[in-house]
Amino acid sequence: MIDQKNDNEISIAEATRRIVKSHPSIIDCMKQGVINFSGLAELIKDDVAKLVNRTRKINMDAIKQALMRYAEEITTKWKSLENEIIEIIAESKLELKNDLVVITVRPIIFLSGEIHVSDLMKNAEFFQLIQGTNSFTIVIDNDFKNKVIKLVKEVNVINIKEDQSAVILKSPLKIIEVPGIVAYITDLFARNNINISNFMSCYTDTLFVINRKESRRAYELLEDKILLLRKIKK
Repeated sequence: MIDQKNDNEISIAEATRRIVKSHPSIIDCMKQGVINFSGLAELIKDDVAKLVNRTRKINMDAIKQALMRYAEEITTKWKSLENEIIEIIAESKLELKNDLVVITVRPIIFLSGEIHVSDLMKNAEFFQLIQGTNSFTIVIDNDFKNKVIKLVKEVNVINIKEDQSAVILKSPLKIIEVPGIVAYITDLFARNNINISNFMSCYTDTLFVINRKESRRAYELLEDKILLLRKIKK
């Protein structure tokens, strides 16, 4: 009797890939070549069975083979990309800007032409404006907080975050073409329990807005990483 495949079924290989993709920690281990494929196959077999939509027993060797093929694919792609990421971060410079405030406002004040960006940024040493779907976020020197609130009117202010700092990564032009730089840095911060309150990119500058209490540690973590990658690159 021919075993007809259900329309909802997917292959074991595809199910295995989907599960691995949902676990960044597994992908990290694959990149470094430190995976126990038999152990991992055993760990994910129940999830694979759910995705392939089969009631019969799943072949463990098929899962293991799928893991090995996917790991080889990831490792090959990652090695090339990792070298580019290391090169860009190693060539980057770092700055820290303190005493910032983040003010989120309703979009009507800009869309109506009631005020202009130049009204806000005039004389400010640091100014960033980010447009969201239902708001605008202004990052500016703390000394200008009252001026901004007065201009936009307090009724239009949605949220204010004080005591913020910006860790600024100034990179070579090739950062525009290479994926993974931001992920590399945000992963570094996340692993060290540092929260990013706002993120923005402006050409070759990448800005991470962080609470002032954590900003020094974030700066030092990233600086240490840059210095380490410079040594590796030599």
